[in-house]
Amino acid sequence: MFHSINKNLNIQLFFLVLLFGWAGWTIFAQMTPTPADGTMLLFQMVSKIWVWKPMIARILVLITVLLMTIGIIQHSVKNHFTENKSYMPGVFFLLLLNCGKFLTTFSPALLTVFFITLIMMLYSPNEQASKMKDRLFGFGLLIAIATMLDISAFGIVLFLIMMVAINNVTSFKDILILLSGIALPYIFAFSIAFISNGLQTFVQSWREVNILVPIKQFTHLRVIEYVAIAYFLLVTIILAIRNKRLLDNKLIVIRQAFNNINLLLISMLLFLFLAIVPLPAALFYVLPSVALHMSVAVTQKRYCYVIDVLIVSLCVLLWL
Repeated sequence: MFHSINKNLNIQLFFLVLLFGWAGWTIFAQMTPTPADGTMLLFQMVSKIWVWKPMIARILVLITVLLMTIGIIQHSVKNHFTENKSYMPGVFFLLLLNCGKFLTTFSPALLTVFFITLIMMLYSPNEQASKMKDRLFGFGLLIAIATMLDISAFGIVLFLIMMVAINNVTSFKDILILLSGIALPYIFAFSIAFISNGLQTFVQSWREVNILVPIKQFTHLRVIEYVAIAYFLLVTIILAIRNKRLLDNKLIVIRQAFNNINLLLISMLLFLFLAIVPLPAALFYVLPSVALHMSVAVTQKRYCYVIDVLIVSLCVLLWL
């Protein structure tokens, strides 16, 4: 089924619009904000938009979802994960987003995934060294803002450090540039808090962040949720192994980009346990990586329809 859809751009576009419409309906009809207590100070400020102008807040979230979808599609096309142009990464991302009901709550996870896809859009491993250094500093600034919104965004820091260390020749200098970019907004925020006599509030806001919620609430999940999480991990592992074999004979730059997706997946899996949202909602953090794996899996010439069964059954379990 998905293999056939992958062959026709018009059908892909139809499903893309349909799924985006579903996401829009969920945002405007069902989405509610996460309680501000226990969240990062900057996220608490962002959450106030829901109190002031809820309609504007929903429109901004819809635009965010659109940008995330475009970013994932663009990343796949830019790195040649498929031989021909394809919207399937966006289709799978929206399918998982809707079936998993990740859009029923406005949480820090949504903003972290937005920053992940933004970096995916901007990063290019073949860029000139001088431009790459400027780009890494900019990434540092973006990540710092993301971590002030959501503590699990530190997973992006780990991802970029590992990616730079593996892919860049001058990795140590590049990592220092990245860390400098991350440090600058924190120095600025600390200075503003100090000058305005709000240093105690700034420090206290970090102490009050409610972390490790997925671990704390793990024993309180429903049976179907345990099954969905376990199956989600199983399908992800199967797709990762299968896709690695598929891309083994591709150009080195394609294999490098695919390895970066795996690094992102591992980093966010590690840091999703810091989240303020419980499982399985915390799986939101790894949806971009999983969507890309799914899109690669359905491009094979000798297609195995077991992939269809795995993906559809996963969507059903996430919905339940």
